[in-house]
Amino acid sequence: MKRNRKIALIPIIITAIAGVILYYLALPALSFKSAGFWWYVIILLSLFEALLIIAGISGFDNNKTIVTAGGFALGLSLLIFVIMSFASSRLFNSSDYANLMRDNIREVDFSTYQATLGNVPLLDRDSAIQISNRELGSLIDVVSQFELGQNVQITLKGKSVRVSPLYYGSFFKWNNNKNAGTPGYIKVDMMTQEAELVRLEEGIKYSPSEFFGRDLKRYLRIRYPSAVFNCYNFEIDESGNPFWIVAVEKHTIGLFGGVDIDYVLLVNAVTGEISKYSIKEIPDWVDNVYSSDLIISQYDDYGSLQNGYWNSVLGQKGVKVTTDGYNYIPQSNDSWIYTGVTSAGRDESNIGFILSNKRTKETIYYPISGAEEYSAMSSAEGMVQHLGYKATFPLLLKIEGQPTYMMALKDDGGLVKMYGMVNVQKYQIVATGDTIQSTQQKYRELLKNNSMDVSETETERITGIIEAIKTAAIDGTTYYYIKLRSYDDYFMLNIKDNQLAVLKEVGDTIALDVDKVNTGKIKNALMIE
Repeated sequence: MKRNRKIALIPIIITAIAGVILYYLALPALSFKSAGFWWYVIILLSLFEALLIIAGISGFDNNKTIVTAGGFALGLSLLIFVIMSFASSRLFNSSDYANLMRDNIREVDFSTYQATLGNVPLLDRDSAIQISNRELGSLIDVVSQFELGQNVQITLKGKSVRVSPLYYGSFFKWNNNKNAGTPGYIKVDMMTQEAELVRLEEGIKYSPSEFFGRDLKRYLRIRYPSAVFNCYNFEIDESGNPFWIVAVEKHTIGLFGGVDIDYVLLVNAVTGEISKYSIKEIPDWVDNVYSSDLIISQYDDYGSLQNGYWNSVLGQKGVKVTTDGYNYIPQSNDSWIYTGVTSAGRDESNIGFILSNKRTKETIYYPISGAEEYSAMSSAEGMVQHLGYKATFPLLLKIEGQPTYMMALKDDGGLVKMYGMVNVQKYQIVATGDTIQSTQQKYRELLKNNSMDVSETETERITGIIEAIKTAAIDGTTYYYIKLRSYDDYFMLNIKDNQLAVLKEVGDTIALDVDKVNTGKIKNALMIE
């Protein structure tokens, strides 16, 4: 009898050990509102029940009561999980889902739209990663031990940059460098496309590439065992200090539904210090709180569930959803996500588009009908079909006063070779060129030829004495950055459209045509004399 009792403890011991190991690896939130927690419980109960059955078959223990109790607990857990999943679904809570974003949305006329060539960088994520990898590869002391981590777009002091922390290349490289941490992060200016490795006095010691107690998720789980972490984003504050922005979600509909952000944790990537902020208290320098997927999901619920769940599936009266794909448009000191809005039929046309603030979830809807993004991309690619270039997902900009899709055209190697502009409302108006300026000139002429309204106050002429000149090679084209006396900004000229710029020196007088709508620190310009 005593022997059987001891053997009966074996399933309990094995399950307990498995539970500790599984928790350490999977790190589920210890919350009834976390689906991960329920799966954790179900897996352990399944293991325990299987071990009890095996023990019974082997003749070690014939206590059917324990087996039955274990099976009941497993079945009950599965039943609760399934029932609460259905009870939390859109099928039974369509109006609640539709209201998740309702108070954050306002409709605005396109005439107020602020995104232009002058204040929105055209560098896409893939190109930024290429530039970052190139910078990393040039650093012999770093490239052999570390690799690029998460690449995130932020707005830093009004400038758009992409930042990537360095991760350990492997467990063995972590073991060699764990005391010092990773040396820092790579920052790419999205206007000048200049990259630099920012070396920190003390290395980054808390990140997803760490192991054991300094692994970011494990480090947070120990301190916040019941928190359901939504997303982790690497950012830097205005002093260049690295942080992890961790959004903690709440479920507002049933047990598992209605995901929204409850509060935010800021984790100092060097010291591990954690600060907790409510949604209204988040520092202004933070950009990424609401993930792009969460924003799009909530807007889709708002647009599709206004008249109930079954209407969103069957009749689809008044149903509108976001298009496939999105991009980022920086404005002021915030990062906004842009995506088109189309009717439920997805007939290759948009009925409008939205901008949504990733820090506050403020969402602006612009009602403009026209081509959806992929149709515009196909139109631009058709203009260079003989070259085989592929268009990047476009930015929606106001160019010549018109809503315009702006995109880069890349070769098979991922290098930008040309640019394309496609009018949103008349997507047969397509201009391509080797430079942004030449593309804009062609686009302007096409608009005039098609009797479209063209802004006549797009540029202003300025004259000044050159105070400083800098150069940068971007995708094979040389750009000159000229600073004039009495002006705080730099004026960017590409060599293809401004060949005489190479002859200019500090102290020379120069005349430039500059876009009036430019609001960034670096302004596109054309040299006149």
